[in-house]
Amino acid sequence: MDVILVEPEGEENVGYIARAMANFGLKKLVLVSPKCDIGIKAKSRAMHGWHILKHALVVECFDDAIQPYTIVIGTTAKANQRSTIRAYMTPKELASRIQDSNTCIVFGRESTGLRTSELKRCDIVVHIPASHYSTLTISHAAAIIFYELFSAKSKVRRKMDKHEKELLISQFKTIAYSKKLNLRNPGNVVKMFRNVISRSFISGREAHGIAGVFRKVVEIMNK
Repeated sequence: MDVILVEPEGEENVGYIARAMANFGLKKLVLVSPKCDIGIKAKSRAMHGWHILKHALVVECFDDAIQPYTIVIGTTAKANQRSTIRAYMTPKELASRIQDSNTCIVFGRESTGLRTSELKRCDIVVHIPASHYSTLTISHAAAIIFYELFSAKSKVRRKMDKHEKELLISQFKTIAYSKKLNLRNPGNVVKMFRNVISRSFISGREAHGIAGVFRKVVEIMNK
């Protein structure tokens, strides 16, 4: 899994996150339009994670950063369980399901986090439950998530890739928008289905099986 920091504002925090990445076996860091220098302060906080900072990729915009990934995981201090825009889970829930190597986790600005428009681009949003004050420092939040991911690491079956996921969603969308079904709000149903697929991390074999069923349904509906 790769780590993306969107418009980081403090080089110390970037250094701490690189150190946490090194602690838990994460290697690639992407910086989106950083608002701070990555210099001596970052290096001193990174310690043995300095090589991660040294080779960090810098890009200009959020879309460029997430474009290569099959699954994009956002982070937020505020959780909305009723949202149909995106799926939400805790770090432990994420760690028990995520195994796809072509995955990134995105951390927002220290002051304002990720924007709503950016969260909508994510397949999953992770929230760390806390007591009276839910906002953690970005480096602490990152370390908690990295630890959970590291602890749950294991060998699993090949997971559904980006093409397979989009094919499933496209087929489901065709069914949901069918005039024969006449659903009241098919767009909302499609969003819910996308969230379910993103949360489940099904295998490639399972994806092909479901796609086959959807294909048969579309064929029957078109007769």
